[in-house]
Amino acid sequence: MDREHLIEKVCENCPATNFGKSATCSFHQMHVGHVESCPSWDKYLVDNQGLKEHGNQLAFTDLEPALEILQRTEEEIRDYNYMQIEIIRIERYMRDAGEGMVAQYGIEAVQPKAKGVTGDKTHAEVARRERKWKRLQNLQETIERIHAAAETITDEQERLVLEALLDGEKNNMIAKEIGGSRQRYYEIKRNVIVKMAWAMYGEQVA
Repeated sequence: MDREHLIEKVCENCPATNFGKSATCSFHQMHVGHVESCPSWDKYLVDNQGLKEHGNQLAFTDLEPALEILQRTEEEIRDYNYMQIEIIRIERYMRDAGEGMVAQYGIEAVQPKAKGVTGDKTHAEVARRERKWKRLQNLQETIERIHAAAETITDEQERLVLEALLDGEKNNMIAKEIGGSRQRYYEIKRNVIVKMAWAMYGEQVA
């Protein structure tokens, strides 16, 4: 899909663009004809066509879940630090709770039991521990998925942006670190999110 079509379909209806008068985008701070890429264009493409890989290039094709996958990937990268902290917290809880149950109810409290015979005193705690265990497994799987996907990012600038995002740095600080404009930063970030989404969830959009 060419840029002229995107300008016609997206920019004409975008509140950031005074289209029909100056056609200047207040987000990019330039004429729409000079804009090379835009998050609103990406959203339009995904909403209407989806995401698919052709050879080594990412392109768009008919697929409804593509936007959801991109959003999920961006959220997981944003929450990376929080997830690591939460893993440590849950592991500490599981360890301390296990020791507490043994001290209070005896070793049989933490030993496996046949279905339906968990003691009344320990039932609530066992159920809670099971919920925490499932959450811990989900967090660990997400972290491992992020680590594996990060290894596929080989471009130096994209790697710098990804590492900064995983470290929890703010967008304006990352833009300064790469020494480019805000628009250039968002272009790189967009590429990183798309590549990470493909590496993490590519089988769901293949």
